[in-house]
Amino acid sequence: MTRAVASILSIAFLFGLAGCSADTDSVSRGLDELTQSLSSSSTPTLSDNQSADSPNAIVWSQQQYPDYYVVSGKADFANAGTMPAKGEIRYTGLDSYGRAGMVVGVIDKQLRDSGSARERDMPETIAGYPRPNPKVTIDLGGGKSYRGYLFNRSHLLAKSLGGEDAEKNMVTGTRTQNVGKNQPAGGMAYTETEARDWLDDNPNGTVEYMATPNYEGSELLPRTVSVDIRTSDGSIDQHVIVFNTANGYNIDYQNGGVK
Repeated sequence: MTRAVASILSIAFLFGLAGCSADTDSVSRGLDELTQSLSSSSTPTLSDNQSADSPNAIVWSQQQYPDYYVVSGKADFANAGTMPAKGEIRYTGLDSYGRAGMVVGVIDKQLRDSGSARERDMPETIAGYPRPNPKVTIDLGGGKSYRGYLFNRSHLLAKSLGGEDAEKNMVTGTRTQNVGKNQPAGGMAYTETEARDWLDDNPNGTVEYMATPNYEGSELLPRTVSVDIRTSDGSIDQHVIVFNTANGYNIDYQNGGVK
């Protein structure tokens, strides 16, 4: 039994004891408030036995993470070293396997606007991008599905936040890794949407943003991407893990495509 369910049952038990006394109203209010609080908390978080330090060890499931991400704590930019200046982005570049590495930037409204206005110029191919790209149907749950190409050239830092359309800023990600169910925004689009909306509402502020693909050995596709996001007013401060998978498909992380 979860703590939440136990709390509801405890309040319900007290409600029964209160009977028709004057305490009935206050106990009833407590039950209503707790139930409302539980139903409004929809952002997925890690359970006690899972660690953000080993993101690839976290097993994705449709039931737990239907939007293909989980918020696992507060942002941690220790691996970035010295942060870039305001309005600048730093790319790690490609490794010996041709894979993109960490991208970190301090995004301002000017960078956000210029990225959105820039014409898209995607690279022809990136590490692990399959040819042909399989067309699939992905069950998104709730009676919804996605029909289209399984893989995207997924930006680590979104174009709309100033990220380049370049191999050093892209990984081969499933459609659901890129956008989740799309409505609401999931996958990489979860933090991208947070950043865009915040900058539009706070044009004088900045967003610290870091995306780190997590590979296993020589695999060309990351199994997860860690995203750290923190706004200059502290209203957003999150470490997010994005799952590079798709419901019903066995991804070939070593070479790209499906098994």
